[in-house]
Amino acid sequence: MFVKTALLGLLSGSFLYGMAQAELDFTQWHPAGPSDLRCGCPAMNSLANHGFINHNGSNITVGEVVPLMQEVFHLSEELASIVTGLALLAADNPASGTFSLAMLNRHNIFEHDASLTRKDFYLGGDGHTIDPPSLKSFLAHFEGKQWVDLNDAAAARYARVLLSRAKNPDFTYRDQQVITSYGETIKYFRTMVDPRSNRTSAEFVKILFSEERLPVKEGWQRPAEEISGFSLASDVTQLALRTPEKYLHHPFDQRPFAEQALDPLSWELPPDQQHGHNQSKREISFQA
Repeated sequence: MFVKTALLGLLSGSFLYGMAQAELDFTQWHPAGPSDLRCGCPAMNSLANHGFINHNGSNITVGEVVPLMQEVFHLSEELASIVTGLALLAADNPASGTFSLAMLNRHNIFEHDASLTRKDFYLGGDGHTIDPPSLKSFLAHFEGKQWVDLNDAAAARYARVLLSRAKNPDFTYRDQQVITSYGETIKYFRTMVDPRSNRTSAEFVKILFSEERLPVKEGWQRPAEEISGFSLASDVTQLALRTPEKYLHHPFDQRPFAEQALDPLSWELPPDQQHGHNQSKREISFQA
């Protein structure tokens, strides 16, 4: 309950949106150094690599991230607040409104199994390090293509889910992970889409995921249309309709997601309960 109360206070506070952003210089880009903190989200990492948030990945505030999400990716104020609020769930102290990118690597909060470019934790992943075989298998779906459509994006995402499920005996794919998995695909697709064709450049996708750089010099521009929670939900539905996965026997927790978010996280439980906690939450059946 404390986490919920803290988040509500932060996300309704007038300080949340900070001051207007100065003009952003996309030409400045430096990859992470050995001591810099990073997470599994290429969008957040790109903000750090471009210097829009602290390059070292620490002491990031809600007040700076929300307007950046609006300015850089043209998310609505509402959607930018939701995304940032989810990141705060992984913070040591959500009430502070401050987090580091490393905190986002905590398993099954922001980070999850079946990442597009990272190994699962059970298989030796750390949440933030790009796994070359995973990156290669993801980008292989766009091999030889100039443009990526929603069918391509759906196939690339679902292939990662199937591979993780086959290799990871501790595979976790509950409501939270499903929503995050669909959402991250839609976010990269929608923020880079050409509105005239509803496709995105395969080159842009490759640069974002392999270099964690916003491909401005290759021609990428901020989306012309604002991306709202409603439009994101609509796009997620379209992505789901293109994905041949069926959930049988209604295995998901039927409580509202906001209530599920208050459950003890696996890393908060005693060690002898952590494995069983994950085991009980992956009763998923797939039908292709």
